[in-house]
Amino acid sequence: MAMTTFRRLRVRGIAVSLGAAAFAWTALAVAQTRQQQAHAQQRAQYQQNVHQQQLNNQLRDNRFSEQQRQNISDNAKRPYTNDAATTQQINQADQAHRDSYRNHQQDAVDSYDSAVTPRPATNRSSSSPSRHAADGGG
Repeated sequence: MAMTTFRRLRVRGIAVSLGAAAFAWTALAVAQTRQQQAHAQQRAQYQQNVHQQQLNNQLRDNRFSEQQRQNISDNAKRPYTNDAATTQQINQADQAHRDSYRNHQQDAVDSYDSAVTPRPATNRSSSSPSRHAADGGG
């Protein structure tokens, strides 16, 4: 009979040990998952910072190039200050360059926005019937 009690206690001890091991393993798995999520968030933040810095560099470089081009254009206009037709052509060319510059800057910003902004779900057809049903249509 003493052996039976000993075996029961031993089985209980093993069960408690296994339960504790399972709890520790689960806690470790949860901690590793959280750590992986934190690393993923850090990588995403780093990537966003890199994109932001690249955008800032590109905008600065574009702005510098535009300033240089404008200085050259201003110098080219000087000899033609008395010639209205040539001045008008130069002004039109300047306006076209300024428009192109603004478009180029906007493209850079749009490219950055699309790189860092999460894309919405593309499957919109599945939500349309429920919206029609809610409206009373079908």
